[in-house]
Amino acid sequence: MAAYAAVTSLMGTIHLISQSNLDLQDGHKEHLKLLYEKVGSLLEFLDTNSDDGSMKDLQEKVKDLAHEVEDKVESHIQREAQKKLLKMLQRVFHLPTKAHERLLKILQRAIEAIDSIKEELFKQRENNNMQAGNSSLGGSNSPESHVSTLENNMVGYNDEQASMLRQLTGDSRQLEVISIVGMGGIGKSTFAKRVFSDPSVVGFFDVRGWVTVSKDYSIRKMLLSLLQDAGVELDKVSDEEQADDLQESDEELDHVQKINNALADRLQKSLKGRRYLIVVDDIWSTDAWDEIKLWFPEYNNRSRILLTTRDMKVAQYASFPEDPFPMRFLDPEESWNLFCQKAFDKKTCPIELKNVAKEVVKNCKGLPLMISVIAGTLSSKRTLGEWRKVAESVSSLVNLDDYQRCSGVLALSYNHLPSHLKACFLYFGVFPKASDISVKKLMRLWAAEGLFELKGLEGLEKVAAYLLHDLIDKSLIIVSRRSIDGKIKTCRIHDLLHDLCWREAESNSILYVVNDVPYGGPRRYFPQGRRWVSLHLAGGYYPTLFSALSYNKTRSIHFYADPVYNLQLEHFKLLRVLDLEATEFQYGFPGEILRLVCLRYLVMKIDEISEHIPISNLQNLQTLVIFTTSRKGFINLRDGIWDLSQLRNLNCSRIFLYPPRNVSPNEVEYPILENLQSVCGLSSSCCTKGIFKGIKKVKKLGISCNSYTESEWLANLNYLHELETLSIASSSYYGYVYSDFRLPCPGSFPPNLKKLTLCGTRLSWEDMTIISKLPKLEVLQLKEDDFARSLSVGERVWEVTEMGFPELKFLLLEKLILDYWRATDDYFPCLEHVIIKNCRHLKEIPQGFADSMTLKLIMLQGCSPSVVTSADRIQREQLECSGSDMLKVYAVDTRDSDQD
Repeated sequence: MAAYAAVTSLMGTIHLISQSNLDLQDGHKEHLKLLYEKVGSLLEFLDTNSDDGSMKDLQEKVKDLAHEVEDKVESHIQREAQKKLLKMLQRVFHLPTKAHERLLKILQRAIEAIDSIKEELFKQRENNNMQAGNSSLGGSNSPESHVSTLENNMVGYNDEQASMLRQLTGDSRQLEVISIVGMGGIGKSTFAKRVFSDPSVVGFFDVRGWVTVSKDYSIRKMLLSLLQDAGVELDKVSDEEQADDLQESDEELDHVQKINNALADRLQKSLKGRRYLIVVDDIWSTDAWDEIKLWFPEYNNRSRILLTTRDMKVAQYASFPEDPFPMRFLDPEESWNLFCQKAFDKKTCPIELKNVAKEVVKNCKGLPLMISVIAGTLSSKRTLGEWRKVAESVSSLVNLDDYQRCSGVLALSYNHLPSHLKACFLYFGVFPKASDISVKKLMRLWAAEGLFELKGLEGLEKVAAYLLHDLIDKSLIIVSRRSIDGKIKTCRIHDLLHDLCWREAESNSILYVVNDVPYGGPRRYFPQGRRWVSLHLAGGYYPTLFSALSYNKTRSIHFYADPVYNLQLEHFKLLRVLDLEATEFQYGFPGEILRLVCLRYLVMKIDEISEHIPISNLQNLQTLVIFTTSRKGFINLRDGIWDLSQLRNLNCSRIFLYPPRNVSPNEVEYPILENLQSVCGLSSSCCTKGIFKGIKKVKKLGISCNSYTESEWLANLNYLHELETLSIASSSYYGYVYSDFRLPCPGSFPPNLKKLTLCGTRLSWEDMTIISKLPKLEVLQLKEDDFARSLSVGERVWEVTEMGFPELKFLLLEKLILDYWRATDDYFPCLEHVIIKNCRHLKEIPQGFADSMTLKLIMLQGCSPSVVTSADRIQREQLECSGSDMLKVYAVDTRDSDQD
């Protein structure tokens, strides 16, 4: 694994240098090309899982060599780039003659070393060239077609589910605490999620919340998560309540406690008078329960708390009034069904594999996590010999206790991963336990680290997505949340697999994790040679010393703590990933970051907006994300942004882009950021024809409008031919965009637009006719009084024209001023999901949807009883007329009809 990742990382570095604006001589270019080819030729020797000791020793040599070459090349380029920074008057970078010679020697020696080690690898492979197993069992499945059918499916426990549902929705009016207890990997959280999402539960409770506790929990984060589940808008929680000044003095700790108390009080008030179900997942101690249980008041309205834990003492302590619910192991039939679901995508097990498969299932002893993971491993094996080898390994673990056996099976599955997946899997170790991980962020980090072979810059996102789907198919990663259009938004990893990531990354000397330590505790000395560093500190205490060698080896730093002290960023000269999302820098953008010329990924938060952020020196940036807590002004990225040729993702709270130097705003021929895929937070004030032509390759664009923005700029959207996702939102804190805001004609919209989100634009409902004419629109989200005006007097009406929405699949209406919605199913021939949130004036849903052949879901939240009644009528008519029960209707937090 480490060797494969080191080689792909070196290849990525060589590629970036070749594509950079360094003034390289022809000899350098030739040597870089030759080195890239020779390094790439090593991959065929590394993408194997050889048990041979000699081959493993050679792979270790490959890893060390790749790291050494990369360190030398990047150090050389970094030194020369620092010279450039000190000579800001030089517009174009020119390497001095001696620097040319040094770089040439580095490349020549690297090529010689690669040739030498490749010869050793070839000889070793010839010695071990024996074919294992029998004939192939068939082709592989496409991960993308497989993953959606397997996520979160649960086999068995049908009787237990029925019993649990009866208890959750039972007649007892008192607040009940139901504890699910069992060992790690037995399926507690999956079972809880199954009942949590059951239609009878969704419709019964006004509020459903889910919080994961784990060993190292944060009270503030749990409270904020539950407040969000309860429908409290987090941007309306006061700044003081959201502060996280976790210092060590008694006075400051007391202040933090007051903040948490204020959040708890807000949560209690939000739950008052509402029937709630809260899942408290993975709780480890009675002390944690004593803190958490105070948040949930008793209203005698049949509210429930569902708790999962591995500790029977915790379960018995928390359960009321019934005893804990012990999670049993799967019986043989359930175990077999789960295995076939995961290994064969619910298809029948081939006869030639049945005996081996039965042996594997038997030795998993009914533990769902073991069955799922080992089935995922075997799903990619193509010969009977390979299956037997895995079966023998599982059989050797049968006499161990449950925990040891489970850990052994997980390690076995990791060992059988192809090399190109191992590094991607181990990277999950940089994230805190029990955390939901943004898929978008994860894939950008993989790309920045160079964990997979480049398939051309246009294919980065697709390659990363394929790798993630592969890990999900192997049951090593779990899908947590999907977007309205079904794309995976967040994922997570089971605690036992997270432990495996830490162990394996530690043994490969790749990852170093600093957990929280008592204030005044002993300093920790950073182990040498670690490429990834992750600091999970709760109090900003930084008891780690770095040697000079450690500084030069570290490639990524992840902070999950606030605030940060003594970071000394300028020492990490070869850093390529700096993830500071969890911490906030005071007084604007820290200048020392500008010296990190090798950065590819930068995410940070600043407390105030700088007038000018000179980022032109960071020419290797692929992802730049800057959040700010300031509500005034814009993050000004001046003309240096046009020098960042590698930039793929740009996301800031509010961005203002300036035209390149020596180019007036009226000109249209700007430099083009060819690789830029997404821009979020762009000020509408700079949405000129020239700017749009400069970012014309973007596929996702988010635009922020202020209160007085005119709408002429909307016509310039036509220059973004590759745009697929567009979001337009008011950035005004006190109001909406200017009342004369008007949509352009349909021909002015990007021709390939598939997803459109509008927020706070206060358009007229008659403007919807323009949107309906977008030929490829699949997702439409309207939020925050987005459409607030109508030509009709005294009522706000959305009258869908005969043109309709021919390709629309997903529709979200949230907080809209809308009285009537009139349409037939013919106007929405492809519609699958309708989600309506807090549209308090809406009277009903168009009854024409009763004839829809595609509608699968109507989700209502905070709507009037008449809307709920109309949705139920649509569902009932569909069932009576066509016999189809495809349509599901969920209604939560229904409001009184006379409520504002």
